[in-house]
Amino acid sequence: MTKQRLLLIGLLFIEAIIMFWSVPKANADDIDVQLWLITDISLALIISLTVLKKNNQGNRKSIIPIFIVGVATYLQILYCSVFYDWGILVSLTLPIFQIIFGYAIFRYSNNIVSLFIGCSNLMFSAIWANQYQGFLWLHNKFSDLETMAVASLDALGGAVIVFTLSAIMIMKFNSKTPQ
Repeated sequence: MTKQRLLLIGLLFIEAIIMFWSVPKANADDIDVQLWLITDISLALIISLTVLKKNNQGNRKSIIPIFIVGVATYLQILYCSVFYDWGILVSLTLPIFQIIFGYAIFRYSNNIVSLFIGCSNLMFSAIWANQYQGFLWLHNKFSDLETMAVASLDALGGAVIVFTLSAIMIMKFNSKTPQ
């Protein structure tokens, strides 16, 4: 069982690297970012729902709560886009959201796969939220390389927080359904 959990943590790490690389950086084009945002989130949610449905054999009662929490994690992006004007305060409050969403994911996961899917959505939304805030800040406040670097570091910091939180949750998780 520990080997499987360590494999999931490794997979989450690889997934974080791919997500971090695939999210447009702060200096990207306006239309590019909006298009990527809609495409990436839609694709992530469709894949999440498909895996949850397959893993839970279509048992909707076990899929709905974790899927709702997975969708709710994307509120971080909305929060960053509405309050980007607050600058670093937004970045400092994001870990609070991540801990709350992490707890909800841990609480509503029925098995290790649903926990992993929830953690993946949390990771993706954390990276997107930080990068999107940097994008808005760069295009509406300051247009310099330092802003772009800070946005990337914020996204990396968010990914590290979520990865650590996810690794702890995966190692501590006890399945609520027999396997």
